[in-house]
Amino acid sequence: MKLDRIKSHPDFPFVLYRENDLQFLMLEMYWAELLRDALPEAIATDWRPEWPADAEDGNPILSVSNRAITPPRMLRVIQRSNDKKLPELDLESFSKVQYYDDAYVPFVPGITYGGLDQDMVNPIEELVISSAVSASCERLFRYCVQLWCVEQVAQTRMEEVLASYWTKVRASLIELGGRAATMRDRSE
Repeated sequence: MKLDRIKSHPDFPFVLYRENDLQFLMLEMYWAELLRDALPEAIATDWRPEWPADAEDGNPILSVSNRAITPPRMLRVIQRSNDKKLPELDLESFSKVQYYDDAYVPFVPGITYGGLDQDMVNPIEELVISSAVSASCERLFRYCVQLWCVEQVAQTRMEEVLASYWTKVRASLIELGGRAATMRDRSE
């Protein structure tokens, strides 16, 4: 099913995926089609499913690996939800200060360290993206896929890109009588 057809579904962006099996399946298809759409045909078949999607919490909603490269790479997507109903950080504007207290960050990318491949000997590099479904998250996802999966930038370069992203996020949050979003808060 093509991405535009999934996005035209009446239940999109499938926020009830935990309670509704059809929405879960549609959400899983959304992420798979988004990845397929972001990858050039020449390398798309190198990225293969790794773990099944988890219907309970969406961790992962998509997990793929590429063992045609050395070291092998993984991309894991965790479905992100604003369960606490916090105000949402606007990823389009990144103004100097948007919130003076907790805020929901809808796109949370990071690198995992020390992971081993299935042989339990060779290292594997993994980019983990915890993301909501939105136009801005989709653009950020495509950018990360371009760097990590297509251009296969070095892990250190990807870390620099992610550090720059987090600098912009932190600049939009400030502590004033409450507490600003911390690394721990972003993972919730």
